[in-house]
Amino acid sequence: MNGNLYSNQFKLKFDGQLHQIDANILINSLIHTTSVIQEINNELNSGKKIETKIKALERGSFLVHLEIIESFAEQFSNIFTRENIETASYIVLTLVGLLQIKKLLKGKKEKSIQKDGDSVSIENMQGDVITVKELTFNIYTHNTIVNDALSQNFETINSDPSIIGFEITDCDENPLVRIEKEDFEDLSIKSEIVEDNVRIITEGASLNIIKLSFDDKYKWEFYYKGNKISAKICDNEFNDLIDLGKSFAKGDRLEVELQLTQIFEQAVNTYINKSYQVNKVTRHIPRGEQQTLRFEE
Repeated sequence: MNGNLYSNQFKLKFDGQLHQIDANILINSLIHTTSVIQEINNELNSGKKIETKIKALERGSFLVHLEIIESFAEQFSNIFTRENIETASYIVLTLVGLLQIKKLLKGKKEKSIQKDGDSVSIENMQGDVITVKELTFNIYTHNTIVNDALSQNFETINSDPSIIGFEITDCDENPLVRIEKEDFEDLSIKSEIVEDNVRIITEGASLNIIKLSFDDKYKWEFYYKGNKISAKICDNEFNDLIDLGKSFAKGDRLEVELQLTQIFEQAVNTYINKSYQVNKVTRHIPRGEQQTLRFEE
């Protein structure tokens, strides 16, 4: 990716055959995307409060037209200054770069990194190389909020079988970065550690509550990707919410950072899931009917 700034407007494209999308998936994806945008703005130290506006929902493969603007809470001003546009454009540039890194590494460690001025070239274990701004790479490496949101976004859209691709385009729908369906699961992974036939994967996940447990000695039960699992929740902030009387119910959904421990089984030549642990709960979604947004053809 070059250093040229983009427009302050861009589009999210949910590619598929149907002219509709599950409303919960769209809303969750937008929440995760705007969370990343806000964190990028914080990392830029721009001193500006920004907002992400939806300009239009468009026909065809589901397109959401977004615009990043500066917010003025107490005064009226011309938001379309060169400085404001450049800040928003740099945020789009960084968002695209983060997705390119995520696509390149897929939760695994890079093979090599080379700095050149304010840019960084990253090589994965297969020898593929991309170049991004150093700030973009630093955000990817150190900002847990960004990594959580990126992983949760791909876990979310992966749950809709009708979505075959996720793309960020410019206003004229020229692609800036595209992720194919077969990569969604890999991009929901935050990290992967392999040692002595044990693999520990940390990823964004959506868990539907089956059975609750408010005793630290026992595990909660969830449905995860259609399978019933048991997992302890090791998130002190979440447990504090329970102590304060926060209510949860069977059928509610938790968006979490899930840690899977897998053991390599020689007999079948593959890794088998052995245990699960919830490291962090990022969002609680009470049980409710799913909705679908549809366009007439």
